[in-house]
This record gives sequence, C-alpha cells and structure tokens, in this order.
Amino acid sequence: MSSILGIIFLLFFPACLGLLGQVAGAEQESSRIFAIAILLLCLDQARMAVVDLAQIAQVRQQTHDVRVQRFFQVTLSTIALELLGFYGAAVSLDWGAIAILLSQIWFNLLAGIRLHPSQKVAIQVWGIPERLPVLYADGIGLVLVSLWMLQIAPLAIATSLLGLVLLYVGVKYGWPPKSVSESR
Repeated sequence: MSSILGIIFLLFFPACLGLLGQVAGAEQESSRIFAIAILLLCLDQARMAVVDLAQIAQVRQQTHDVRVQRFFQVTLSTIALELLGFYGAAVSLDWGAIAILLSQIWFNLLAGIRLHPSQKVAIQVWGIPERLPVLYADGIGLVLVSLWMLQIAPLAIATSLLGLVLLYVGVKYGWPPKSVSESR
C-alpha cells in the first residue's frame, strides 16, 4: 500500500505544483478560480487512484475474476489520461480540463464494476445506468469548460465549475456530516 501511495504521489505531485503555479500566476480572477477547481479535482483523483489500486490488489487476493483485470486496465488507462489532463492544465487550463473530463467519461463508460474488498460480495456490477448521474455531471462540466474557452461569462463559468467540484467533493466525502446516530 505504501508503495502505491508513493508512486501516485510522485506522479500527481508535480501536476499539483503546476496547478498551484496557475493559481498564483493567473492574471484574471476567472482563471484563478478555474485553476483552484482543477487543483481540488487533482487532489481528489490522486486519492482515488490510491484507493482504486489498493482495492484492486485486495480483490485480486480474494478472486481471479477476469472483470478485475479489465477494471485494473481501465483504472490504469484512466490514471494515465488524468495525468495528461492535469499536466496539460498546468500549461493550458481549458484543454487540460477537457482531457480530465474525458478521462472521467472514459472510466465511467468502461469500468462496469465497483469493488468492495471488505464485503462478502467483493465485485458489484455497476454499469452505465448506475453511472448516469456522474456521466451527466461530466457532460455539464464539458459544456461549462467549452463556454469558458469561448470567454462567455468566464467568471460565472469558472465559479460554476468550482461549485460543481465542491459539490462533488462534498457529496463524495459526506457533506453535510451525518449525525452520530446516522453513522452507526
């Protein structure tokens, strides 16, 4: 697990630094806000790369299901595409963001399963119908980035993109927090 964490850190950290450079060096407020949104997404996707690879390793120890190998290949290709997008965003926010969103669409169209290594049924079929809300959000993101590229209300678009990322991260990590009785 620590080796996975180290490798992912080495892969994503320079991209995060490049995005911090975009935040610090942005001449327009819309570019700064947009860069913050992508930086937050980069941090989340680095964490998800670690989680996904660790879960794959755990499930591989439990079963030799071929779906896990396919999921592994999709995960690795998605990480590679994400990295291209995050490094690209360090140079060009808009084209990098498009690559990042396309990597998310790639993953959600091809993954086909979810892994639950600590549960009795470690592999759950999780196809496109179950992933539609995420695919819709990715589509909205692509439209917003396209509008930002065309300089149509760039500050409003960048703020909307940051709002989407914050909503995504909030829902994913349990915002609003559950009360003590709900979390048991």
